[in-house]
Amino acid sequence: MYQKILVGFDGSPGSIAALHTAAQLARQGEGAVIALWVHAPLPRLAGGAGEFKAEREAAVAFLAKLQRRTSQIEREHDVPVVLEQLAGNPASRLVRTAHLRKCDLIVMGHSGHSRLWGHLLGHTTDRVSENARCDVLIVRRT
Repeated sequence: MYQKILVGFDGSPGSIAALHTAAQLARQGEGAVIALWVHAPLPRLAGGAGEFKAEREAAVAFLAKLQRRTSQIEREHDVPVVLEQLAGNPASRLVRTAHLRKCDLIVMGHSGHSRLWGHLLGHTTDRVSENARCDVLIVRRT
């Protein structure tokens, strides 16, 4: 069974389905879940001080929304879920965090992009599944 599960979590329907699945798996194995939100870094030189402040406030508000959602899922499944945030490239941050934290599994929602889009630009899910050193579970929304 999986003891430490990392979930790519951005509040989207796919990531919510992934978090539910991860919580179910963690409960079966008496494990824990880390929900990781990877966001773009705030600009070093914003257009103005007000723009930087607005971006920061929006990020804080969004993180609070994600925290409410993870807390709800934690209660619903009776399993520990910790929400964390990092700035940077989502695929590389997820892979690196899973490795550093010695996670057994990464759970992610399936992308909603078209097949052509995925072949041209690649998906975060594809890059994680190709580069992770642990198992990766891709959850499709029903």
